[in-house]
Amino acid sequence: MLSYYGYTLSPNQIETVEGFLICRNVPIARTGTMQYLACELGLEGNELITVNRSPEEVFSSAALASFEGKPVTDEHPPDLIKPDSYSLYARGHAQNIRKGEGEWEGHVLADLHIQDEMLIREIQAGKREISCGYECNYRKNEDGSYSQQQIRGNHVAVVTCGRAGKRVAILDSETINQVAVKKPERKHMGKKNLFLKLFGRAVKDATPEELEEL
Repeated sequence: MLSYYGYTLSPNQIETVEGFLICRNVPIARTGTMQYLACELGLEGNELITVNRSPEEVFSSAALASFEGKPVTDEHPPDLIKPDSYSLYARGHAQNIRKGEGEWEGHVLADLHIQDEMLIREIQAGKREISCGYECNYRKNEDGSYSQQQIRGNHVAVVTCGRAGKRVAILDSETINQVAVKKPERKHMGKKNLFLKLFGRAVKDATPEELEEL
């Protein structure tokens, strides 16, 4: 498990000394079935289509690796993020992508590093659900449903309402984050204090002759 340096806001949220927000152990995706509009699969019409996400595809080494380091966004951008649009939509990044265990069996977990002030405020105000942006292939099944294959991640969006459900969301309720957290004071050392500190180090083991010279 990775360790991060900062002020603990709650069991799964950390604020760095700069004010960035780290959201740990975030379920960003899950296996199972979901409902898509036909047009979202490139099909005609707007009927609901059942889409299956199998563990073999969701947890494949290529699928997990494809989300490593990908940008975190505030809602979904209009298209997949590329270098020419990264600066417009990136609000942080995802890392430590892994398969969930125990309570989170069937989920993909990640640590989200949020550097954008507006999104940090939205998360602390209760915007928590997650929806991944990715590319994949669809295979039609005999029962009329479809299965996703070759999932490749592009971004991780913090959204108001995600398709995967309320469990695929940043953990710890907003009420936890509203608890006052006593943080160490961030002091700025002035020139005088810096001089005295350095002087103190210099005289610690000095001889009488050296002290007189100082």
